[in-house]
Amino acid sequence: MARGLSRFWFWTAPLVVGVAAAIVLGTGFVLALRGTTGNPLGGPPPPAPTPALAKHAGPDGVFRILVVGDSLAKGTGDETGRGFARNVFEAYQKKGKAEITNLAVNGMESPEIRAVVETPNVRALAARANLILVSAGGNDLSHGAARGGTGAAEVVESVATSQARYVQNLRGILSALREANPDARIAVLGLYDPFGDDRAGGRLGASVVLQWNEIIAETALGFPNVVVIPTFDLFQGRADRLSADRYHPNAAAYEEIAKRVLQVV
Repeated sequence: MARGLSRFWFWTAPLVVGVAAAIVLGTGFVLALRGTTGNPLGGPPPPAPTPALAKHAGPDGVFRILVVGDSLAKGTGDETGRGFARNVFEAYQKKGKAEITNLAVNGMESPEIRAVVETPNVRALAARANLILVSAGGNDLSHGAARGGTGAAEVVESVATSQARYVQNLRGILSALREANPDARIAVLGLYDPFGDDRAGGRLGASVVLQWNEIIAETALGFPNVVVIPTFDLFQGRADRLSADRYHPNAAAYEEIAKRVLQVV
């Protein structure tokens, strides 16, 4: 009898252990697939946390947009007279009450833009804004190249000097705006190359513009709730998006820039 039981357990025990192990492994596999919260890992992911987007109006229910910068912020070249800032404003206007204050001036370089945003009146406007749009740097770059003369070495040196000055002023611009308003989303426009393959007259290449865009992005990272709106790709190989002056965007291009802004903010 004892020998019979021994033979029974000799053959049965491995089978029992194997079945139990399979059950344990199967249960673990199912739990692993379901994740620690009981939701299938292969199912739809949980919603991403909502970032601090610039979509909340002020206490009076009005969404306020402040625009500062150069001719790009002003909308120069747009045959309709709107510019990207106006397009952004009208998009918010469709959702509710909205106001826009555009202080951009043609030809402004970063020192002048910085001087504007550091004035008490503009600081007060920034303090009430829900979204601040900034365009600065295009004139620093183009004017810097022009000041370098016709020699390649002189142009490179002049552009480098303009770049160093621009970085300091961009930091000053963002510092002043962030101090005036710690919460509003600030969107800084990136630069584009309007000349394409036309390099006559010492015009700069796309690589230099891209370098400046990297600097803009790095500078923006040093401030909370500041984003950069890329524009470079919108004009590469797209001379049809330039206005009659072959430098500024036309109406269609400003619409594309506005779409980028609305996607980000």
